[in-house]
Amino acid sequence: MQESALLVAIQREIHNHYLTHFVDDPPSIAQEGRGGVIAGCSRCRKQFGTVSQFLDHLTHDVLPPLIYKLSTEGKNDAA
Repeated sequence: MQESALLVAIQREIHNHYLTHFVDDPPSIAQEGRGGVIAGCSRCRKQFGTVSQFLDHLTHDVLPPLIYKLSTEGKNDAA
């Protein structure tokens, strides 16, 4: 895989993750449930509340599987 394609794939994956909030199951009190609104990554539904924890999430949870996937795709294409 070319470096430019690798960079685009990594950037695209990073942009899919947001430091935002999501409604925990069951629905939040605002939705007549007993759950709450949780700060974290809404795509992964992982809870954290600081930018540092979000960056750790990207570097430890998001990027390693992506890089592994991209590196194995490149090997399969060459075979």
